[in-house]
Amino acid sequence: MTLSGDRDQVEVARSMEVLVDPEGHWDFQTVRGRLASRFRANDSAELNFGFTGSVIWLRFALDAGAVAGEDWYLVERYPILDNITLFAPTADGGYRRVDMGDTLPFHHRLMNHRAFIFPLESGAPASRDYYVRISGKGAINLSPMLYSATGLVEYTYRDILVYGVFYGCLLIMVIYNALLALSLKEPVYLYFVAFLVGITVFNLNINGFGLQFLWPEVPKLNEYYWLGIYICTPALAMYSRHFLGLKERFPRYDRLIRGYLLGIAVLLVVQLLIPAPWSYYLSTLLVVITVLLFSWLGWTVWSRGYRAARLYVAAWFVFLGLIFVFVLGNLDWVPYVSVITMLPHLGALWVVVMLSLALGDRIRFLEQERNLLFQEARESLERHVREIEQMNRDKSTFLQYVSHELNTPINWIGAAEGLGDDDQAADARALVRKGQQRLVGMVSTSLRYFDLADRHQPPLLGRCQPLLLLEALLASRAGALRGRRLTVDNRVGAGLCVRANEAELQEVLAIALDNAIRFSHPEGRVRITGRALSEEAEIRIADGGRGAGPGQLESLFEPFFVMGSRHHEEGYGLSLAMARVMVEQAGGRIWAESGGPDQGFTLVIRLPLG
Repeated sequence: MTLSGDRDQVEVARSMEVLVDPEGHWDFQTVRGRLASRFRANDSAELNFGFTGSVIWLRFALDAGAVAGEDWYLVERYPILDNITLFAPTADGGYRRVDMGDTLPFHHRLMNHRAFIFPLESGAPASRDYYVRISGKGAINLSPMLYSATGLVEYTYRDILVYGVFYGCLLIMVIYNALLALSLKEPVYLYFVAFLVGITVFNLNINGFGLQFLWPEVPKLNEYYWLGIYICTPALAMYSRHFLGLKERFPRYDRLIRGYLLGIAVLLVVQLLIPAPWSYYLSTLLVVITVLLFSWLGWTVWSRGYRAARLYVAAWFVFLGLIFVFVLGNLDWVPYVSVITMLPHLGALWVVVMLSLALGDRIRFLEQERNLLFQEARESLERHVREIEQMNRDKSTFLQYVSHELNTPINWIGAAEGLGDDDQAADARALVRKGQQRLVGMVSTSLRYFDLADRHQPPLLGRCQPLLLLEALLASRAGALRGRRLTVDNRVGAGLCVRANEAELQEVLAIALDNAIRFSHPEGRVRITGRALSEEAEIRIADGGRGAGPGQLESLFEPFFVMGSRHHEEGYGLSLAMARVMVEQAGGRIWAESGGPDQGFTLVIRLPLG
């Protein structure tokens, strides 16, 4: 290369030759002497050797005669090389050795800069060879440049500006979320602050600012750059548990996160015990697993309807792609360019911004969820109020009904007391017994209805065949059917099965059949049909009796409703009400159909297929 005054920066990588010392035993004299012919030309703008235990030797020829009197510098911009040594030619034909690296105290550097800066001698009349020796336990990525004094100032200005914006954003996020944690008393914000602190510690280390400003005399700490990862990962896990609501919404995933936290604790102990570079490999593996795990977790939770996870997913999927490229670059599996070193910073900044926005989105989501719960609670309260009002009406109806029913036998009893032993007295006593029996039946039926309506657990359900139950009921009512000369047409198939409580289903069918017998005209026909629908079975029991008006069909299922005069009708107005309770508690439906007075009556029962 030939330096000239018209440029302030020159790429030097393409002009370098490379020699790899696999065992690290060669010294400078050997490399310069008998091994000089083994150097191979490099044709890439950046040099990447991945994780390697080899020593890398670089050689380049430089003619600085045209810039005599100017200051020029060789700058290696990758700040976390363990050892980098420049062998620069001197005027007497020898070589001057300058050692740097992040394993040495910061005061060993010739300039107060995070990058490795080597001053060069300008004004030599001919081309001279320079040698660079690099070794380290971590990934060896090289971005060497030649800068004039002006170029170095411009590079430093840009470098400070970019990283100043980066760390300024992190600092703003830390302060902002810390204030939110104090004001809202939500632990999720504290976990996010811990995550930000871990990101900051990690980047301060790999950017070289930690050694420059925080621990300049303790370079050993640079080997523990991965400690920032062990701050980030558990904080991220706790943040995700609270942000995604795993404990309440997805307990299985919550158990997975607890196992992940336990694994981190074990890995931390292992990593403290194993030497570099194996500790570096382990931390890299942990980063890959973490990004994959939380990308998958966010996507899964989002796909299951948790809308607040959308920005969480966007954060981790972009970060996953950037980290994937960064890891491939460090492993030398893709062509290395200097922008690869910035990918963790760009990814971290993206994640920080998106997760912070996600917290705001979560607040909006929780507000909507709270409003929805408030609306549901209000509707539930209104429904309970209506139910209580209906219960009060039912109690009033029941009291009126009982009072009315008690009045008649009481009058009979009073009349019977004034009679003698003649036939009229015997008839009165018979009426009293009839009233007594009706009262006993009314009380027992009412208790049965209230027991059914008030139970909190549904009955034990099983597979039932309606045909078998109907055949048994028809056999037990054969006398009543003959007495009214009724014909029954039963078309329920033997293969029809429903899911219900068998005893209660038989009771419902008995109520329907008794009503059909009671209200059918003599010599009429009762039709019973059954069919299977898509998910339900339908049973219809129809008679050709007196029917009901449209306004009466729903009232039939209200407690204590009796069509006609109470004194001339049998029953207590509770049979259909009990039937509805039993059918609905089995997961079915029941209703009545009628074309009008004297147009017949159909009771329709639908139950889940068995």
